[in-house]
Amino acid sequence: MISFMWPSLPFTKPEYKTQPLKYLVHIFGHEGPDSLLSYLMKQGLALALSTYDDHELNAISTFAIDITLTKKGLENVDHVIAAVFKYAQTVRDAGVQDYIFEELHRVGELSFAFADKEEPFEYVVKLARDM
Repeated sequence: MISFMWPSLPFTKPEYKTQPLKYLVHIFGHEGPDSLLSYLMKQGLALALSTYDDHELNAISTFAIDITLTKKGLENVDHVIAAVFKYAQTVRDAGVQDYIFEELHRVGELSFAFADKEEPFEYVVKLARDM
């Protein structure tokens, strides 16, 4: 496995309406055609890819990518690294795509509307902590 982490990004948790890191998690974690994972799999370099974001100490945010490599991927790790950064450049050059932002917004609304019921006290504590 190889991991990429961008720590000490500007703290984005207050930007809960736009969730910029969720956008990156979605773009890099996408598994369909023309995705980073599909490219790496076609090259025989990777088996799986996961992405996540996190917020630390109410001061910094982190974005990370974990890629499970094949034996060929381990032997060609420089090619994998280059592919990740080339993909990042492509994402940067394309800019924010409105249709992806809207899709993530709709998924978030559905997740909220159909979320599992929680104990009221636990829910209030969670909300207070997040505030």
